[in-house]
Amino acid sequence: MKLSVCVDALYHGKDFCASVEELAQHSIKNIEFWSWWDKDMEKLLWLQQRYQLRVTAFCTKFCSLVDETGREAYLNGFLETIEIAKKLRCSQIITTPGNRTEKPFEEQYQNLLYTLGQAGEIAKEQGITVLLEPVNSRLEAPNTFLDHSDLGFRILKDLAHPHVKLLFDLYHAQIQEGDLWRRIEENLSLIGHLHAAGITARHELEDGELNYPYLFQRLSETGYRGYVGLEYFPLRPPLEGIQALVQDGGFAAN
Repeated sequence: MKLSVCVDALYHGKDFCASVEELAQHSIKNIEFWSWWDKDMEKLLWLQQRYQLRVTAFCTKFCSLVDETGREAYLNGFLETIEIAKKLRCSQIITTPGNRTEKPFEEQYQNLLYTLGQAGEIAKEQGITVLLEPVNSRLEAPNTFLDHSDLGFRILKDLAHPHVKLLFDLYHAQIQEGDLWRRIEENLSLIGHLHAAGITARHELEDGELNYPYLFQRLSETGYRGYVGLEYFPLRPPLEGIQALVQDGGFAAN
């Protein structure tokens, strides 16, 4: 399987481009990040070309998918993000649906389906996949509309769009619901990307209660071809943890 390093998490608070270059100089060339609009994309493009980096995923602008009044802003932001993705030759864009509103659930749900479907059609024209990410509401996003993978899979099944997949974040899913392997195995065809962090403090993968070696072994046996994105806040220098996973866990980092 292939590792991808979320630079914004593992190098939180540090210079973005300098962090990317440090990874590249140590032969770690699969990267992802959160926001693009507050970073020097021209410098990143230069680094990508110099070191042959692969940008595996990054986020579109954080606008609501469930509020109809935010649809235009969301789609305009998505179009901007598509242009950045094309420059970086990135084939996956991450989105979250935003916070729930006071409207009835079904109205919000239908708004999400319609707007996400529109984004999927835009992405399809460019050969890009939209990754819908549930995040936990127990600790970090109490008002989010999408906090369960079950709801995420329901959305994808109802939408039935080949260019919209789920970003299954193992950290968020364990915090919120557990029973991870069953959820993955039953819905593998709907998963486009994974995120991983230690439970419960969101540090290195070995720091906590989750048996990552077991999950990764089972995932490898399925022939999963996507990335496992490291999205944690390290207790030790980032390179140490990454290199340990590459050496001991059988992952490819480039």
